[in-house]
Amino acid sequence: MERKPKVTQQAVDAACEELQQAGKNVSVNAVIAITGGSFSTVGAMVKTWRAEQQKKAAPAIDMPESITNAMYQATAVVWEAAASLANERIERVRTEAQDALEKSRLESSEYMDAIANLEQQLEKNRKSLASAEKRLSMTASEIAQLNTHKISLETRLADRDSELKQLREDYKKLQAELIAIAKTGKDKH
Repeated sequence: MERKPKVTQQAVDAACEELQQAGKNVSVNAVIAITGGSFSTVGAMVKTWRAEQQKKAAPAIDMPESITNAMYQATAVVWEAAASLANERIERVRTEAQDALEKSRLESSEYMDAIANLEQQLEKNRKSLASAEKRLSMTASEIAQLNTHKISLETRLADRDSELKQLREDYKKLQAELIAIAKTGKDKH
């Protein structure tokens, strides 16, 4: 079974024109006989064609000059009111924008002052840190010197302890010899 091609508005319009020129009644059934299609589809298209025909047939009405002038005047009044409202809104937005801009400038100025203060404090802190690092370096150097001196003193003390020990041993020997000499000299007398 072959499907019939879809009916288009152009085909229905052409069929309606053909029927009208032939002096026949433009009905949905008469159009379907020419174009094919369903009653609901073609019916809606015929209705559209009739509406277009009525628009074409409607006579143009000339407006009286007084109505035209009144329309122009009303349009001018409406335009003036709209322009006035728009200008008021523009001015309000401009004022709000200027206020916001001034507020932003003040905040920016405050921030810049705060940044300048922080930069000054940072510079002071850098100088203090440099000074502290210099003192730390000097202290470390002094500590190193003191450690060297301490080691030197400890070495000398160890040497003296060794000498003292040797002297004690020598003293004990001498004392023992002296006692021995004294005993020998007593025995001889």
